[in-house]
Amino acid sequence: MTRIHAAVAVGAVALVGAVIWLPALAHEGQGRSPVSTFDPQAPKKVSAATALAIGLSTAEVDFGQVENVVRLTGMVQARPDSLVAISPKYAGVVRTISVQPGDVVVKGTVLAEVDSPEIARLMYDLERLEAENEKLLSEVTRAESQVTSLEIEVPAFAKSAELLEAEIQRLLTAAESIPANLFAQRKADALRLRADADLREVALKQARADVDSLRRQARSTHAAAEALRGTLPGLHSRGETLADPAWPGVLQFASPLDGVVISRGATPGGGVSAGAAIVTIGNFATVQIEGEIPEGLLDRLASAPNAKVRIRRGLGGSGETIAEGVVRFISPVINLTTRTAHLIVDAENHGGVLRQGQFVELSVVISSNESAVVAPASAIVKDGPLQYVFICEGSGEKERFLRRDVATGARDDRVVEIRLGLVPGDVIAVSGAFSLSQLRGFVEGDKGSADAHGASAVSPDGHAHSH
Repeated sequence: MTRIHAAVAVGAVALVGAVIWLPALAHEGQGRSPVSTFDPQAPKKVSAATALAIGLSTAEVDFGQVENVVRLTGMVQARPDSLVAISPKYAGVVRTISVQPGDVVVKGTVLAEVDSPEIARLMYDLERLEAENEKLLSEVTRAESQVTSLEIEVPAFAKSAELLEAEIQRLLTAAESIPANLFAQRKADALRLRADADLREVALKQARADVDSLRRQARSTHAAAEALRGTLPGLHSRGETLADPAWPGVLQFASPLDGVVISRGATPGGGVSAGAAIVTIGNFATVQIEGEIPEGLLDRLASAPNAKVRIRRGLGGSGETIAEGVVRFISPVINLTTRTAHLIVDAENHGGVLRQGQFVELSVVISSNESAVVAPASAIVKDGPLQYVFICEGSGEKERFLRRDVATGARDDRVVEIRLGLVPGDVIAVSGAFSLSQLRGFVEGDKGSADAHGASAVSPDGHAHSH
């Protein structure tokens, strides 16, 4: 019984509510304006305030250029020769640093000084090697002079011994008698000359061996000196030089290029290890953008080297072009993991709008049609498989936007080719078109009859307002 009474009470309340609200709902329905409609084909009437709110603007359709583009993403990088870390080859103590991050420097500007005892020791070793090399060269000259002298003496002594031996042989075969002491003297002289010739022959061989050995030592010492000299200041593009020859351990570091100081990694009085960056300089007037080309797009980009590239911020690519570049390199190697080929684009960076590490969208231009009917891509509204634009007709209070279906063709990152639906001279909404599609349509009707009920009126932008 309790449940029955509760149900009866709820029914009574619902009945009372219906009695109270039905007249009100009937009145509201009676006051709805007949000039506002949700029909998507109905014209749109937009007030100045609504146009400003949705960013509505119009432009005239005309012939223009539409390009065949391939859209890729990339990352901005400094050119390898435009980013330099100033660092000593040997450890030391920083004496001075004359720049801060953000400072603009020109080539040759002194950036820092470092005191390196190791450099002083190496320079002493270099002087020692150079002195030793000079001594060896002097010994080579003396040995070569000895070889030249022996090369003259050996044949002379050998010839003298041969002549004396020939004379002894003649005396032995002669019929006349020869004093024994004279014959013995000639024989002793011949033996002495032959022995001197043999000794000089041995000395000549030794002198030649000494010359070869000294030459090898001199070459080795010279090579060691040159190798050591190659590690010392004064021969490098980083601008590392001796601050003062009287203090061989103090080095000056000058900027090797025009640019801006990106970072500073040391402080005066602090130690710096070999290879540690003291200051990093970058020149970003020209940058390179590196990206990846999917394997399936490589055929389209076969003629891409030197092709023009438009560059936009971010990965959406919806903004305006901020820079232009050209394709410099497409790798002949495909990455086995990502199935992509590496791409490098060179770009002028006027105003520094491209920053290292920034993601950008690249539009690589493959070909172009110079005489197509085009409209900005922002003017096209998609509704499933359909595409349409809004045509602007009339002016002032009579301005209306009418929906018109279009057939599109080629599309690049700026404009779309219109094959059907528009002709040059048509005025269309080029921004705010999608927002315009969300507004109520406007249908001409008996506005007076609507106002006579005193229920509602319609604003110029198609929105109903209660009074």
